[in-house]
Amino acid sequence: MKIFLNNKGQKNSQEEKIAGEEIKKEILKVLKTHKTEGELSITFGDGELLRKINKKYRKKNKTTDVLSFNLGDEKKIMGDIYISIPAAKKQAKEYNVSLKDELLRLAEHGTLHVLGYTHKEMGL
Repeated sequence: MKIFLNNKGQKNSQEEKIAGEEIKKEILKVLKTHKTEGELSITFGDGELLRKINKKYRKKNKTTDVLSFNLGDEKKIMGDIYISIPAAKKQAKEYNVSLKDELLRLAEHGTLHVLGYTHKEMGL
């Protein structure tokens, strides 16, 4: 399993860079428990990037905190996850958690969607 981290239109702080490496490790653990193979791309961007993607693929002209897309099948997972850094910062403050913890929560949420879980199955 390979995980790629990307940055679109965001200048990452040192905290975000450290969080990215920790996210890779944690997401690999999640994927190993599901016995999947393939590739996963996690892109950090701004609200405008997520709004454009949300509009194009989900026909919703609004920003969101995380979007995920499964591009593979049940045996070989290939997915893209997009995370809004501004939304993560806002939510981290709102939930009184670190930015790293909020980014990890969003990455895990997106990963579970790529694996096929619905909000109902995740208890949301």
